[in-house]
Amino acid sequence: MNPFPKALQDLHSLGKEETLEYGRFLWREGDRGEEVVLLLDGNLEVVHEPSGGETVVLRSLEPGAIVGELACLDGRERSAGVRAVSACKILRIPASEFRRIVSERHDIVLELFWQQVDRVRSLTGRVTQVHRASITDSLTGLYNFGFFRERLHLEVDRALATGDPLSLAVFDIDHFKNYNDTHGHSAGNDALAKLAKTIRSSSRRGDVVARYGGEEFVVLLYGTARDEAATFANQIRLRIEETVFIEGDPEVHVTVSGGVAVLPDDAHSAPALFEAADHNLYKAKQSGRNRIVSEPSGAEKSA
Repeated sequence: MNPFPKALQDLHSLGKEETLEYGRFLWREGDRGEEVVLLLDGNLEVVHEPSGGETVVLRSLEPGAIVGELACLDGRERSAGVRAVSACKILRIPASEFRRIVSERHDIVLELFWQQVDRVRSLTGRVTQVHRASITDSLTGLYNFGFFRERLHLEVDRALATGDPLSLAVFDIDHFKNYNDTHGHSAGNDALAKLAKTIRSSSRRGDVVARYGGEEFVVLLYGTARDEAATFANQIRLRIEETVFIEGDPEVHVTVSGGVAVLPDDAHSAPALFEAADHNLYKAKQSGRNRIVSEPSGAEKSA
C-alpha cells in the first residue's frame, strides 16, 4: 500500500531512490535547500543540534513523510537537521524539479499545506508540554521556585505601578523531618502532594501557588490586603490540620506554620516582601507552630 497521499504520488517520477544507513544525516542545520526527500521505508527524525548542548529531537518521521520542502521552495538554509534512526529507503528530488511541479499542481501545494498544519500543531503541543514541565514541580504539580520568583517580581512591579495591594503567604510544614523519620520518605512525599492539593484547592483561580523548597510553599495573592490574606492563610492551616494524611490512621496529623506580608505596607520590592513574610513565618515557628502570623513590619500583633 502506497503511504503517500494521491496528490504526492506523482512526485515519485521526479526523483531517484537510494538507501540511507542508520545514523547518517540527510542534511545538517544550515545546509542549503537543494532537494526534497520522500521517506519510502524506515524512520527519520528532525533534530536541532545546539552548540555545546544535547541534540533535541523535534519530530519523528515515518514512511509517507516528505521533508525539506520549505527550504527547497524559499532557497534558504535548513532550519534543522534530519538523520536516519533506522535503515531507510528514500527518494531524492532535486529542488528545480520540485519547484516546477509545485508551480503547476495546486493539489500538491494544498497537500503540503495541510502537512505543515499538522506539524505546527504537533510541535506546538510538544513545546507546551516542555514549557509546562519546566515551570512545574514534578512531585506536587505546583509551580516551581524558578517560575514563582519570576512571577513575584512581575506582580510586585504591577502592584507598585497600579497601587493595588499584593499579599504573600509562606507556609512551612511543622516537624516534617520527624514525619519522614517516623513514616518513611514515601509517606512524606505523599504528604507533600496531598498538602499541595489542599493549598491549591483553597486558592483562587488567579493566585500563584508554588512549592518554594523542600517542605515550604508560597501563595501570591494579587489584590488582597492583610486581613483577607491572613484569613485565607488561616483557613488553609485549619484544612491541613483536619486532613487525614495516612489512610486508616486518623491519628496522624500534619500542621503548618505560616507568615503573611503585604505590599506596600511591609515592603516595596519582591525580595523585601518575601523577607517580611518569611520573618512572620519564623515568628509563627518560635511562638509554638501551627499558627499564622501576619504582623505589619515592626508591629507586635499576630493574626
